[in-house]
Amino acid sequence: MERITGDDYYAILGVKKDASEQEINKAYKKLAIKYHPDKNPGEHKELAEENFKKVSEAYEVLSNKEKRQTYDQFGRKGLNGAGMSGGGFSRGQAEEIFAQFFGGQDPFSVLFGQQANGGFAAGGPGAHFAFSTAGGPGMGGMGGMHGMHAGMGGMGGLPPEFAAMMGGMGGMRGMGGMGGMGGKGGGMGGGRRSRAAPEQPSVLPAGTPVCVHSLRGAAQHNGKAGKVEEYDPTSYRYLVNLADGEVLRIKLDNLVQQVTAHVVGMQNRAELNGQKATIAGYDAERDRYHADIAGVGRASLQLSNLILPAGTRGRVHGLTSDSGSKWNDKVGKVMGFDAEAGRYQLQMTADEQLRIKPQNLKL
Repeated sequence: MERITGDDYYAILGVKKDASEQEINKAYKKLAIKYHPDKNPGEHKELAEENFKKVSEAYEVLSNKEKRQTYDQFGRKGLNGAGMSGGGFSRGQAEEIFAQFFGGQDPFSVLFGQQANGGFAAGGPGAHFAFSTAGGPGMGGMGGMHGMHAGMGGMGGLPPEFAAMMGGMGGMRGMGGMGGMGGKGGGMGGGRRSRAAPEQPSVLPAGTPVCVHSLRGAAQHNGKAGKVEEYDPTSYRYLVNLADGEVLRIKLDNLVQQVTAHVVGMQNRAELNGQKATIAGYDAERDRYHADIAGVGRASLQLSNLILPAGTRGRVHGLTSDSGSKWNDKVGKVMGFDAEAGRYQLQMTADEQLRIKPQNLKL
């Protein structure tokens, strides 16, 4: 394996300086998979990790319109004031970009040949299963396996490094409850779907409309709207279907719920008080929420000027009492707002509630 040398981001990705966004994405995808440390065990792992971090750093800059413009004008030195530390990328930063780029897809499925008929493709052990959710003749109703990519043990199998990265066979998305191989979809009997998990006050429910913000490694997705499909408690990420068809796995910190709230406490624009405002985005630098108000347009508001509806999830912060501080950074479900007391009532667990001021809540 050759070491990536030089510090020209375009050269690192192997693209021209006028490369399009699609060309940059394509180059990153190819190189990130090629150099991912989990694909390169043994003697080449350290070199692969070094290359992987360089590729990730280059992509992080060139995929961001503002950073790319700064880099084109001033080079790497100019990026120190544009959100770059100047100390190189860590493995953790590179992995975060990798996860955000590939979203809910299996990035390593591209390493194997795939056939839509469910058979093995030439030259690789990977299989692309395309069973229908209702099952088929002789399949015993093996529902929930549509579109699953896997290298089945006893059928060639995945190399150990891939099995380790994917967490073994358990919990792979699309696997239909086959004797301990947990996952989404039906089991072995008749293709019936498993019951939905009970709603948790700390988790955004499936179907919640959201907007993406403050992503670093996949900044091209910032501002995009989508809906929550499910929550993965093992990675603390939500699977989000974006309106443009892409699917991402995103932390709650990078999502804002698109709820309709009521405007209150506006002194400089009193005419907005009492109006309904639909949250459409978030400006993390200014800590302001972009809200669309009928007949007015878009306004930039503090959360303390919005009364959130019941069902909204919010994160607690800034509590100082012994009984309250334990809830800081925890997420709860808004049950209502007591206007007289000026307090939200939050459901924190199945049997614990909390009453807090608006300034102690974040979306």
